[in-house]
Amino acid sequence: MTIRILVCVLILLFCTLGTVKAAEDDTTVTDQLFNGHMWQLLNASQKTIQLTGIQEGIRLCLSQIKEDLLVPPALMRSMQDSGVFERRRLLFSMQGVSGIANRIDVFYRDADNLAIPIIEAYRHVALILNFNDPRDTADDLARLKRKYKK
Repeated sequence: MTIRILVCVLILLFCTLGTVKAAEDDTTVTDQLFNGHMWQLLNASQKTIQLTGIQEGIRLCLSQIKEDLLVPPALMRSMQDSGVFERRRLLFSMQGVSGIANRIDVFYRDADNLAIPIIEAYRHVALILNFNDPRDTADDLARLKRKYKK
């Protein structure tokens, strides 16, 4: 009886070690961030949750920066009027989360983009959706591919 238990424990141990090794070799993570391989595993609801989390994180950071900097309202208006906050640089799109998700799906259809983290794909797609200059967008994509090349 104890031999059977020992064998079961050993089998369980080997299975656990195999799972840990598989997690270490996982292609769904680049620089500790989920990438295109993970994106392709998500269903539509999970993609919406992922993108909503990214947007809420951005909003939290922006509100914290605003509080920390204590920028006077007149200066903030002046900066907005001068174009410091250009629409094409915003990380949100008028197309909403579903529009961003659709464009990220297209982004990851290119196998060369799969190692790029989702947050970087989000930022790149936001540039496209917010009418960034096509040359700047192409340069951004080339930079991402270089940075995350396997």
